[in-house]
Amino acid sequence: MKSLIVCSSQNGPKMADHSSLLAGVSSVFLPQSCRSVILKFNLQPLARFCYQSMALIVFVIAFTLLAPYVRSVFAQGFSVESKSPPSVVGGHTFVSLEGRFSIALPQSQHGFRPLSIETAVGRATGDAYSWTMKEGSFTAGYVDASQSWDEPDTSTRVFAGIRDGLVSWAGSKNGKLVGERQISFEKHPTLELKLEFPEALLLQRSYLISRRLYQVVLVLRTEQRAYEAVAVKVLDSFKVLSDADVSVALKARAAQAEPSPLPQEPVAPRIRSDAEDEGLHGNVKTVFQESQDLSGTWSVQGKKPSSMGYYNARGNLKKRESYDYKGNLSDITVYGYLDGARVSSRKSIEHEYNPPPMMIASPPGEARPKSDPRYSNKFTFQYDDQKRLIEKSWFMNNGQLSIRYVYKYSGKPAKQREDLVYSADGSLNQRDLSILDEKGTEVERTSFETKDGSIRNKYSYAYEFDGKGNWIKRSTSKWVTKDGRSYYAPAHVDYRTITYY
Repeated sequence: MKSLIVCSSQNGPKMADHSSLLAGVSSVFLPQSCRSVILKFNLQPLARFCYQSMALIVFVIAFTLLAPYVRSVFAQGFSVESKSPPSVVGGHTFVSLEGRFSIALPQSQHGFRPLSIETAVGRATGDAYSWTMKEGSFTAGYVDASQSWDEPDTSTRVFAGIRDGLVSWAGSKNGKLVGERQISFEKHPTLELKLEFPEALLLQRSYLISRRLYQVVLVLRTEQRAYEAVAVKVLDSFKVLSDADVSVALKARAAQAEPSPLPQEPVAPRIRSDAEDEGLHGNVKTVFQESQDLSGTWSVQGKKPSSMGYYNARGNLKKRESYDYKGNLSDITVYGYLDGARVSSRKSIEHEYNPPPMMIASPPGEARPKSDPRYSNKFTFQYDDQKRLIEKSWFMNNGQLSIRYVYKYSGKPAKQREDLVYSADGSLNQRDLSILDEKGTEVERTSFETKDGSIRNKYSYAYEFDGKGNWIKRSTSKWVTKDGRSYYAPAHVDYRTITYY
């Protein structure tokens, strides 16, 4: 069995071994903390190209003509390594529905890095994927700009910037350009560059398609040069997916992730419905929620879906669809009743940018509790004498407690609500304090550190309501301190489209 190592980073890639590859790019492209690393360059890292540095250099150089100052920012990513790299031979096909492309490489054994590049014409964002294979190292990815790339004059300037930047960088590393050609890819301009170094060969193809720049890169170490013909066939397999291809695949993913319906009868006795516990008024049928960033920090800008809830006539959830940070469907949960208890069943959609699942083995000799395959979670509810939810517990399908939510109200009528979240072992892992208005609507929330009680975040909320009294727009502001001044700054807006029976 092959051994896989998954590495995840919140603050960007580790630069110690590989950021020296960026020495040909102006240091203005890099954070201050990384610039000193460039000065320690030696040629050995060239034979160990990693996908972070490859993606950064090929995409940053492409933008040198668009802005004199470019800043690259990395978000969460992961890498997958294997002690025995697999072969490209074997019928693999990697499909990125987000990137709208496919290439003959493994779907599951790849690394991922989001890309965000600030330019004079706005932010260009995208993703880069990487593979370490027996025959070579590969990177495939894209970034989207706010304007079209493939106009003849624009593509000429962009390609010239890519070529000149790479040639200059290669020259400083004892490398040279040994091949260049412009080819037509599905009637779109494409540039192929081949650079040779003492210990490696780099082949890069850049494709300009509307507002998107695609790039695929192959790096062959000296001992891999015999595989060049096989590795180049991988680059030849690169294909851009049509709208129809993407639509069909997305529908297939959603259908595959739809859990089987759960029984809706008999209903377990309960004081209030899901809709009431969520503060909804009226005979709600569906709630579709979207979010939009106002801070400029989200990886996806513009309005994007967050969730879709489907309620029955009693006000209880039948199904909820959840969307990830990119606005793509990520989870589908169905709700019902089994053996007199409220239960749910959930399935997830694995996207190409999701890290591989982490398998946690049980301690030797420890028997696993028996699970009930009919559902994922079971819920219990407790209410006070005013019919307010004061506790909700989640249990796994093996009967073990997963998480417990406790709600404490103070004031008459209640002006504050303290939300406490406890782990299965009873430890407190989250504490929030909300200020409520006279109707019980949350207008301010403060989150505290559980270790020392210090304030972690503070938010305020402003609303617009429909005729039933349900909010349809919620504007969130975050308490920030900048230049010695503290104030609420716009953070994001949530929108809800609500239908009723």
